[in-house]
Amino acid sequence: MHKFEIIQQGKPNGEGVILFYRTGKGTEIYCLGVPLHYASGEDWDLGPSWCYVIPGRKLTLVDTGQFDKYDLLKPMLKQAGFDVKDVKRVIVTHGHEDHDGNLTDIFKASGAELWAHFAYQNMIAYYPGIDDGANRPDFPGSCRTCVMPDEFNKNCRRYQSDRSLIKIDNPVKNGETLPDLKVRFILTPGHSPDSLCAILDEEIVFGGDTLLPTITPHPSLMLEYLVNKRVLPEGYGDRNDAYGLAAYINSLHTIEVECAGADLLLPGHRLFEHGSINYLKPAERAKEVIYFHRERCENILKILGSRILNLEEISVELFPPRLRKGWGKYMARREVMSHLELLADLGDVEWADGKNFTSRATGQRGYNSYFDTFN
Repeated sequence: MHKFEIIQQGKPNGEGVILFYRTGKGTEIYCLGVPLHYASGEDWDLGPSWCYVIPGRKLTLVDTGQFDKYDLLKPMLKQAGFDVKDVKRVIVTHGHEDHDGNLTDIFKASGAELWAHFAYQNMIAYYPGIDDGANRPDFPGSCRTCVMPDEFNKNCRRYQSDRSLIKIDNPVKNGETLPDLKVRFILTPGHSPDSLCAILDEEIVFGGDTLLPTITPHPSLMLEYLVNKRVLPEGYGDRNDAYGLAAYINSLHTIEVECAGADLLLPGHRLFEHGSINYLKPAERAKEVIYFHRERCENILKILGSRILNLEEISVELFPPRLRKGWGKYMARREVMSHLELLADLGDVEWADGKNFTSRATGQRGYNSYFDTFN
């Protein structure tokens, strides 16, 4: 494995940092720590969104950072030796606002082509005629199940509206390749239904939010499948292989298998933190995250014991107060829900009140057999 070269210093969490990496086959990669700002708990820091530039016949940008950060992305590109108009191709790892947030500005400046999961087009579109129990039927497909209050998501509206006009030039299917870059794609739903990973030179894995250092992304919910079943592209909504913790675990296992020979993970967050670079092998990290979710299932069952508890009550015992500050309380409940859904599917919990999402443990331990299949 080669070492990174620091092109530009920044904050210890990675904001403003620019790194350079060269693969064993000579492919150059510039790594940009584009600032990411949330009104979250003061002790919780996701760090920047990492965007990656791959020079070549078609200069390629992997992810574009959080919306309204275009004026921060541009000078970082310039410092790395590029102009926005040089971008000829954008690869989007998934349709969340901290990863595809500056797409429209980049397209206006460069006319670049877009490569994204084949479901991405459906996720950025609006469906005013489809309710199906959505919390926000007025939001696009990726945000119809948003539980955040208006105070949080009011700034997303312009981004969502502009993004809905984007057309994918190349809807990516599993195993598709980019021959000029020696890139191979694998589809990795679970964090979102339109997540993908890109494998460069069979050495580097651009993981988006599917695989992160030191933290794990929040899985989507099985419940979202019911809300978005009619929103998903044809053939993708026949069975739920796009949403929920089970879908995410399957994707992690796919990374274990498909990326076994890869040396380095280039993630969407926390490539650089506490003043140093995280060097991780993708397959090893995927295995660690699967085990983490096994332990989380076990901890939730221990918390339940013989009690009947709701999402908030479980999250209070599962997460320290600093992670439940501000908007963190919504994310904590969502994390609990994703694990309860899987445990209910396995027969380890049952819903005492489905409307209020209170649950009780059944005494079974089906999760052990389930996770054993991934060893």
